[in-house]
Amino acid sequence: MKFIRIFTFFISVICTLSITMLNAQYISVNTTYTADQLVKDIFFGSQNANCISVDNVTVTGFDFGFGNKSFGYFNKNGSNFEMSDGIILSTGSALTAVGPNSYIQTADRNSPFANSSWAGDQDLVDVLAQSNLNYDDILNATTLEFDFTALKSNKISFEYMFLSEEYREGNCKYSDAFAFLIKKANNTDPYLNIAVVPGTTIPVSTLTINASAGCPQNTGYFGSYNDVKTPTNFNGQTKILSAKADVEIGVKYHIKLVIADHGDTTGLFDSAVFLKAGSFLGNKDLGSDRLISTGSALCENSTLQLNATTSGATYQWYKDGVLIAGATSGTYTVATSGDYEVMIDDSGCQQKGSIKIEFAEKPVVIEKTFCNYNEGNSISVKLQDLNTLIVSNLKDYFKVKYFQDSACLIPLSDNFSYTSDVDIYAEVESGNCAKVKQVVHLYTPKKSLILDDQKICQNATAKLEAEVGFKNYKWMRENGDIIAQGALINFVDNIPVGKYSVELTSMNGCSLIQKVEVIAAELPQIINIDVTGNTATVFVTGGKPPYQYALDNGNYQTSNIFTNIQRGVHKIFVKDDANCEIIEKEFLVINLINVITPNNDGLNDFLDYSDLNIKKDVSISIYDRFGSQVFKSQNQQFIWDGKLNGRALPTGNYWYILNWTEPDTNLPVSYKGWIVLKNRN
Repeated sequence: MKFIRIFTFFISVICTLSITMLNAQYISVNTTYTADQLVKDIFFGSQNANCISVDNVTVTGFDFGFGNKSFGYFNKNGSNFEMSDGIILSTGSALTAVGPNSYIQTADRNSPFANSSWAGDQDLVDVLAQSNLNYDDILNATTLEFDFTALKSNKISFEYMFLSEEYREGNCKYSDAFAFLIKKANNTDPYLNIAVVPGTTIPVSTLTINASAGCPQNTGYFGSYNDVKTPTNFNGQTKILSAKADVEIGVKYHIKLVIADHGDTTGLFDSAVFLKAGSFLGNKDLGSDRLISTGSALCENSTLQLNATTSGATYQWYKDGVLIAGATSGTYTVATSGDYEVMIDDSGCQQKGSIKIEFAEKPVVIEKTFCNYNEGNSISVKLQDLNTLIVSNLKDYFKVKYFQDSACLIPLSDNFSYTSDVDIYAEVESGNCAKVKQVVHLYTPKKSLILDDQKICQNATAKLEAEVGFKNYKWMRENGDIIAQGALINFVDNIPVGKYSVELTSMNGCSLIQKVEVIAAELPQIINIDVTGNTATVFVTGGKPPYQYALDNGNYQTSNIFTNIQRGVHKIFVKDDANCEIIEKEFLVINLINVITPNNDGLNDFLDYSDLNIKKDVSISIYDRFGSQVFKSQNQQFIWDGKLNGRALPTGNYWYILNWTEPDTNLPVSYKGWIVLKNRN
């Protein structure tokens, strides 16, 4: 049954290939090449026969029958595939790698290429384990092995691409992998894997180079996700990558190229590595890439001479893959950014040198003064926040560091604090440019210690003054109008009540606006005069103590107590230490009358409380001994002549109630007592 599935699938593949090759949009694959042909004729090429010796070539993979194998020769076939031709090593059928990308290779376990008996490779497992990558369920391995000896170059390189059906948005689990293993032949030394993510020791897999939003890794080396109309039948691919190794001339090495599936027991979703024909070359060392990312970029307006000189050889230089006309000597001077290559023909042996050159911009660093103020307390600064302010052409690759000393030997932490003026030093590094150093002034303005708010009398004026020693003074009203300014104007006079400010410029150039207020002095207030008998005690609040007190037209005294005051209305005068205004208040020493004799002799003829007119809500009620009311004050009349409705009342004891409200405090006052009325009857 399985034979029928394979045969049917093979026929469909042949039909598909026949159609697609007609329109030449897709690669072609040929699985009839022997292992020797693939390595010696395709990978190395006959042009390198005199510089590399190759033997013991083997290829191991899977033969599905009818010439359908997991390895073979590919050709771009007029398509836009990135490589012209070379070797394909697959974890499935090499023939199903031909575009378009219209179906999944080995999509399920019923696929004729789903094979749990197709084993993995222990060497690849070891490489993945060493890098802490997934190595469970490694199977469907295809390997290409051979021995070689370099006859002229001590460096080798080759170019390859990694393509996979596992390149799907959202795949962050399955990691088909590839390794290019090298070691000296006929010994037990461990392999060195040179098919790694550039600049690392990490093996290439569908997870270590991945552009999926959920698990992006080394995206700069990811080529693309592929739509249907692409030259191959894979969902995605890397860019062209290079593998390089140092070797000893004349020493035999063993090489093993291996690719395998990961993640299930039958090898679903295939991957393939494409090895560029003729790319296994001797490698000429042109030096390390000069990159901004590594801090080794050349400085703008500088040049670098590349040297590929090899005795008796011919040369051709390229920039960004384009031949440079006339660049045929062993050296080439680089003045612009680009990917530079040189092809060297050494008596028929091909060598290749490559280097990536980038140029970094020179930093322009400005001497700058920063003025900060924190009421004399410690001022905190994040130094890296200053970068955009002191480097006028700041780039994300500039390295800005701050130091305590001008020699830039004592580094400062980013969280820096200071309380007084201090100079620190910035050092800016950009690629291979000379480091640029510049002083940074961290200053703080000064505040006047003698300028204070002032209290003055309402119609008076004040003098506002700051100490000498400032570079400049600018006195202003609250609305910003300038009163006076100048280097010597440390005070202004005749300043009325209001809000003002002064901009003080310190000798270090930092300015601070200090506010000041001229306040109308609060007048004292007499809040109470406590009268007890013939003694009055005056209570005052507000204003500016101490207070002075005077009674009527008397002299001022410091005591707030007056004694032996005659009955009647009096006036208290108070002034405070500011002496802005004298405050006065009337008070009453009341004479509580307890007997009247209304006989018109001019003595005690009336009960007279007319002095109570200075109070509020005054009322007088008088009752006889039976409780009958005989008098009630009306219309501010507080005089009783001992009569009721014009008739003299009999001699006797009467009860009175005297009520009023203090005008200042609104507190009620009440007196009750007896009064004796003596009439002639």
